[in-house]
Amino acid sequence: MRRKPESQSASSDPASANRKEQRAHRQAEATGRVSYSSVLINFGKCLLLIVIVPPFLNYASLQREGQMLLPKDGQMVDVGLGQKMHLLCKGRGKPAVILDAPTGMSSDIWLHVQETVSSLTKVCTYDRMGLGFSKRLMQNETTGTEKVWGASTTGRMVDDLHRLLQAAEIAPPFILVGSELGALNSRFYSHIHDVQVSDLVMIDPIPEDIFEEDQWKEYW
Repeated sequence: MRRKPESQSASSDPASANRKEQRAHRQAEATGRVSYSSVLINFGKCLLLIVIVPPFLNYASLQREGQMLLPKDGQMVDVGLGQKMHLLCKGRGKPAVILDAPTGMSSDIWLHVQETVSSLTKVCTYDRMGLGFSKRLMQNETTGTEKVWGASTTGRMVDDLHRLLQAAEIAPPFILVGSELGALNSRFYSHIHDVQVSDLVMIDPIPEDIFEEDQWKEYW
């Protein structure tokens, strides 16, 4: 009678061991799943840091650099439609001289000219939209020469300059000085706003028919 419990206990030991092994196996699997999920989460975090953070840091660095490079006498003038244009004026006197840069160049091309002329009268340089410190923003509408925001046509650039001079309160009449594309824009400006322009100076002006495809390729 005493051996019966011993046999039952002996027979129950393998079952108990199996349950323990199964429980340990399930715990190991759960631990493996948790560690695998942790690895995936950590990898995702690292990937987000690599992809997202550097562009933001680069953008902030470019913004700081732009502020540092901006001439101390220059100003960003709000010309409406969410746009700002860079304007730099030196000297005093009337009439003011407005310098318009050659094709694809910013206002710093006039550095030495502006320094010399500023001893005689007020002289201003500016960056056309999309050049220098004048940033081209999203498409928008305008009430100026062209109704729809598009490429930098002469009409668009003349309209931008007109809004800039009005916003900066530069008293007309003024002298327009343009080189290459700037000369074409200045001549177009003098046709549209002839009362505001006292004199027009054109340096290496571009003729209108230069924009025909073959002639433009040869010129460029």
